[in-house]
Amino acid sequence: MRGLGSLAYMVNAVLLAAGAEPKPVTRMIAGHLMLMDSRNRHHCWAVFLGVYNDELIAPLLGFLRPGGVALDVGGNIGSVTVPLAIAAKRLGGHVVSVEPLLNNAEMMRENLRLNQVEDVVTIIEAGLSSTPHEAELLLREDFEMGSGVGNASVVEDGLPEHFKRVPIKLETLDRLWPTLGNPRLDVVKVDIEGHEDRFLEGGAKTLATFRPVILMEVSRWFYRRRGLDFDRLIPGLLPSGYRIFSLSLTEIEDLKAWDGSDVLFVPEEKAGAPLTEQMAELTA
Repeated sequence: MRGLGSLAYMVNAVLLAAGAEPKPVTRMIAGHLMLMDSRNRHHCWAVFLGVYNDELIAPLLGFLRPGGVALDVGGNIGSVTVPLAIAAKRLGGHVVSVEPLLNNAEMMRENLRLNQVEDVVTIIEAGLSSTPHEAELLLREDFEMGSGVGNASVVEDGLPEHFKRVPIKLETLDRLWPTLGNPRLDVVKVDIEGHEDRFLEGGAKTLATFRPVILMEVSRWFYRRRGLDFDRLIPGLLPSGYRIFSLSLTEIEDLKAWDGSDVLFVPEEKAGAPLTEQMAELTA
């Protein structure tokens, strides 16, 4: 229904002005609980509509197998980490969620506790990049709404200068993963606002070893600001033998022609009969 999100935001503004609690616990349509901050526009929509990143969750769950391990890079408040953790607990698996911003990580911990899945999740309060170093995180538009949580991006040349910045630590996946004792890596979600290439460079060995399915946001805007071509750069940084699919598991022959917001990079050994099974599950 067109305009439903804007209507929710207007109703929410009236409720907040009347003294309503800005951080309600919301039962999502999928059944889990999420503490949201309705002062953030995206959270506000989720409070009223009961959905938040649902289109990302289904394909990730489809590839998570018994005993499997999922990695959420850019965990934010846990909108994807929580459903992954619920599935991992049922399957005897584990989730590693990487989130460098303290406010987001604290809210994620509360959301894990609300769903009684904190025991199957390891939270890493750092970012993942090409080298370990100190950096700054740019607190983007949604932080200006006063909620203290939202999407942020690692400071790079060409990004806007007027947003607030906070210091963070960056690590590499190749250094981090061996310290966690995880024998597997089945699925990865990467949503880090233009820092995806740095993540792939710093995780080349781990990704080549475990060959996980990777769900990644298509962040062309950030790469254009850096003078880079997302559609050529990112596939070239993946291990050999990866194919590109939409979230509905339709193969994408030309990434440059794809106008969706997210893609799946699937190793070819998982893109045959197993992928057909996933398609059946998603469309059931």
